[in-house]
Amino acid sequence: MKKPIVLWIGILASLCIFTVMVCPVKGEQVISLVLYVGGNGSGNYTGIQDALDNVTTGGTVYVYPGTYHGRLIITTPVRLIGENKNSTIIYGDTTGFVLILDAGNSTISGFTITNSEKQFPFAGIYVTSDNNTITDTILTDNFYGMQLGYGASDNLIMNNTVYHNARCGIYFNHASQNHLIGNIVSDHPVNGFGLYEFSNNNRIMNNTFFGNRDTGVNIRESFDNQVLDNTFLQNKVGFHTPAPEYHTIGRDNKFAGNAQTLEEERDAFVFTVVIFDILVFFVFLVFRKLSA
Repeated sequence: MKKPIVLWIGILASLCIFTVMVCPVKGEQVISLVLYVGGNGSGNYTGIQDALDNVTTGGTVYVYPGTYHGRLIITTPVRLIGENKNSTIIYGDTTGFVLILDAGNSTISGFTITNSEKQFPFAGIYVTSDNNTITDTILTDNFYGMQLGYGASDNLIMNNTVYHNARCGIYFNHASQNHLIGNIVSDHPVNGFGLYEFSNNNRIMNNTFFGNRDTGVNIRESFDNQVLDNTFLQNKVGFHTPAPEYHTIGRDNKFAGNAQTLEEERDAFVFTVVIFDILVFFVFLVFRKLSA
């Protein structure tokens, strides 16, 4: 009976030794997944793009406060984290998009992103991928603050401040199934949020749209979007909806100080058909009267 007991003791001892040997290795792997930019630490990168080019999939690029010039492109799923959104600044030098999010499953948080090229279609952040989170970031003095491009879906845009961009705060173009939650979007010459051309099944919830000189939220030619529990303050038009056949759901929104609270668009094709039918009927009556 003593041999089995001795055998089990040996097995347990081996497991304990294996656990002790493995734990430090795991700890080293976690540390190696974080790259640092700026600051005074040894081995820190001086440029954000250099760190992005060397980070491993699922790793973190942590950026200390400072102003970092130039365009960025994210091609590896990563957590790009700024220490302080007010003092960690990505400055685009008016050259194209400031930051292109080409890799899905990424997170951006804690930055001011500014100074994209001031013409269509450029933006502070341009999202071309899926399943990203953009949070706690300031977007200002770009053409668009943020643009979601063709096919971008399942992105979460949450708790950002988007103000004083040259055209619109946030612009979706053929981008579906995204979530815009808890953002403050203000002071734009056109729309706070523009959603165009078959950008379907998006959810716009708990945002504040303030002082946009055309429309707070402008939805056109897009199906089954939800606009829920938002606040619209002092916009020219609070909320522009497409025609009823696009099935936009607007509920529990609050309006104050807008020149016009709601505006509903009539479908241009339906309008054209109706006018054409009226003209045909009018011509028919004229010819009927002449032939009588």
